[in-house]
Amino acid sequence: MSFSKFTSRYSLALLAIGGLFSHSALAFPELRIGIEADVPPFESRNAQGQLVGLNIEMGTALCEQMKVRCIWIDQPYATNIEALKAHKFDVIMPMTPTEQRKQQIGFTDVMYPLSSRLVAAKGSPLLPTVESLKGKRIGVLKGTNREAFALSAWASAGVVVQRFDLNSQLIEKLLAGELDATLQDSIEITEALLKTPAGSQFDFAGPTVTDPLLGSGVAMGIRKDDQALKSRLNDALAALKANGTQQAITARYLPTMQPAALQFIPAGPGKPFAQAVRAGDFLYLSGLLGDDANGKLAKGTGAQTAAIMDNMSTILQNNGSSLDDVVKCTVILADIKDFADMNTVYAGYFAANRFPARTTFQAAKLVADAKVEIECMAYVKP
Repeated sequence: MSFSKFTSRYSLALLAIGGLFSHSALAFPELRIGIEADVPPFESRNAQGQLVGLNIEMGTALCEQMKVRCIWIDQPYATNIEALKAHKFDVIMPMTPTEQRKQQIGFTDVMYPLSSRLVAAKGSPLLPTVESLKGKRIGVLKGTNREAFALSAWASAGVVVQRFDLNSQLIEKLLAGELDATLQDSIEITEALLKTPAGSQFDFAGPTVTDPLLGSGVAMGIRKDDQALKSRLNDALAALKANGTQQAITARYLPTMQPAALQFIPAGPGKPFAQAVRAGDFLYLSGLLGDDANGKLAKGTGAQTAAIMDNMSTILQNNGSSLDDVVKCTVILADIKDFADMNTVYAGYFAANRFPARTTFQAAKLVADAKVEIECMAYVKP
């Protein structure tokens, strides 16, 4: 091989490698963003066919901050991860980070918080729990974290989870009575259904649904090996938060994230009390007895205490809280001599540096001859 041919090939190889690194570092003046422009108020097209919405404004602001040009690539959301990995674009906007998705792609910092809610006909007794939804038909959108959650947590327990490509298809089935409810992003379903005349007969059913599979906020999805892009996006997002741009954009589209003044979570048919009441940022639980999985009292004070704490943990998680967020408990014993048995089990449910405040006393008699009853109050993260 001649020296000239060798140097030519070597130079071309260097140019090719340099081009790859330059693109990942955004040396080229564009950022290709994958969206599905069918989800108002996040991303959609107006009457003139122009892209509008929260994520369009946020993406445009990020591109301006990074001094690059936004290239919007509109395609079905359910195929976005595979399209990202195939280099059809550089960023998915938006996407909620979940552990399942993190196995496939990387994520930026969270852009803004969102919540998932069950929507059903007004007056429906349905709650976002397995017990309430067993045998019911629940609609979800394909490719979303709500689909993953519903299939994992509900379908295996007898809930009929039906999946749809488009929200319009799902809503059509809901209006026709062919679905009992839908699990959706609260803002998206408000715009797509609840604010419309057809949606006047529907409302949110039960509290916000929380689970690691659902995540708690919206970020941007990127390829795992594109760390330079991740760094630049995070820097730009931090700058938008610092100068108030991010807050100004989200304020135009998202209602305040504060919960209603009071939210009552029913205990179930025939029970004249709430399982819990949310007031502002706090959740007040009714007293719990130590029922086992069959609804019968467990044997002994320790076993009843364990059953209470397990049930409490589930209730807290279903309502956006956890045992780590409990701030105050009241323990009622039928016999104060059982204090040690209760206390040993109770202590095992909390971290050593996060014991809640507590009051303990003996009552003359507890309902159903129970040995222990516990009620607690917990903080709910906004």
